[in-house]
Amino acid sequence: MNNFRYFPNSKKDIAKLYRILGIKDKKELFGKILGDIPLMDCDVLKAIPKGLDEEALYRFFLDIDSNIPVKSRTAVFAGGGIYNHFVPTAIDALTSRSEFYTPYTPYQPEVSQGTLFALFEFQSFIAEILDMDVVNASMYDGAESLAEAVLMAMRLSSANRGDIPVNHNNDTILISDGVNPRCVSVIKTFAGGTGVKIVKVKLNSRTGQTDIEDLKQKLAGGNSNGGGRSGSAGGVGVTPAVVVQQPNYFGVIEDLEVIERSVHYNSNSADNPSFIVSSTEPFSFGVINPPGYYNADIFAGEGNSFGNYMNFGGPLLGLFAAKKEYVRQMPGRIVGKTKDGKNRDAYAFILSTREQHIRRGAATSNICTNSSLNAVRAAIYLSLCSKSGFKEIASLNLKLAHILRDRLLSSGLFEPLYEGDFFNEFSLKLKRNANNHNHNHNHNQNKNHKNKNNNNNKNMTASEFIEKMAERNIIAGIALSESSLLITATENNSLSDIEKYAENAKEVLNA
Repeated sequence: MNNFRYFPNSKKDIAKLYRILGIKDKKELFGKILGDIPLMDCDVLKAIPKGLDEEALYRFFLDIDSNIPVKSRTAVFAGGGIYNHFVPTAIDALTSRSEFYTPYTPYQPEVSQGTLFALFEFQSFIAEILDMDVVNASMYDGAESLAEAVLMAMRLSSANRGDIPVNHNNDTILISDGVNPRCVSVIKTFAGGTGVKIVKVKLNSRTGQTDIEDLKQKLAGGNSNGGGRSGSAGGVGVTPAVVVQQPNYFGVIEDLEVIERSVHYNSNSADNPSFIVSSTEPFSFGVINPPGYYNADIFAGEGNSFGNYMNFGGPLLGLFAAKKEYVRQMPGRIVGKTKDGKNRDAYAFILSTREQHIRRGAATSNICTNSSLNAVRAAIYLSLCSKSGFKEIASLNLKLAHILRDRLLSSGLFEPLYEGDFFNEFSLKLKRNANNHNHNHNHNQNKNHKNKNNNNNKNMTASEFIEKMAERNIIAGIALSESSLLITATENNSLSDIEKYAENAKEVLNA
């Protein structure tokens, strides 16, 4: 968390501080702190345009700061689930108040109305963004939220069969290959003791979207590894859930309309699977239709983009939503609005599933708390955004990512990994060196030159490219394979950052 950037003081207070410190002016003060570094000329301030928003003003001073010796700003183009968004200073100021910052769980609603109100607003904001009926007061993070969604789908499937507990040994969860692999790993951990099979649905090799034909085949039980409806000697299995990510891990926007139709209407059973949509970048729903529009049964995603820092990967903010008919199977807790004894608005937890509140065996989840502080930060952030601001930020992310991708492709050093539409994240492959290709071809004819040719014309891997770009203060992306990488652009990346990326990529790859 950033510290407060400015504390106002009177001239009298400043003079008193100088006397206590034994200095005469601010130049001597900063000289002792920073050493022999020139201070900014006050005339620079006269060049500041009027009416700048906070982000533009912050960037103005950041550009000055980056010109100071030994100081340089790192441009971040890495995402993969956690994104580098601008965080208004007001969020740090408000959430640093002890009322928000110190309480644990508001067990006593009569003394926790402020926190409960903030969480209720958080739920309302997220429900509107996702176009979903019910949102809970948050989960630990997006991966845990998605794993809980799968367990919830399995409970719904058990209830449909009317035989609880149900043996899930013959059941199958279908997960698109476009779901973040870290989230899939957590799903496997959570569902590991249930006996359910996890089966992947492949991606279309051209578009990068979930392959609809492969999905239909596996829903119909055509998968030899334990597909949805085929079952085995122990009984006929079902598919409790189909999981997709929007946009998917490779940045591609999925065709949820076709997927939903395949899941809900083309299966071979009256017990249609739950359609679970996940997202690690909910800002995308400012420019593309949300999961509720596509009749998603459950949504589980990551909300760290809303007013929270990257923080080296955590703490994060799990989002969870569902259709209202499934509310009693939702994990976590929900804040509801009611009236007190004096007919005033009041807030309290409703339908809580925590083990202290109800019998442990009847709980729908073992989640012990939630990311309340980060949820409050998200509520403050979204209230500052407004509806129009949310769409503007989403549009800016979309445009910057497309500008960056076009700039990199025009260099002739990259080629697309997939051709599908994307939001603010995309996948590229490093092009193979033409000279290296020719040398390798000649090598097949003359093995005596093998070592010489390989050493002199070795292709740079994606990891090596990222490492060399980091030396130039550019976090270039995330390595997906030996030759491909995942690149992100957000509103924190200026056009000059994009130009810097493209120029440095040329120098690194042509070196």
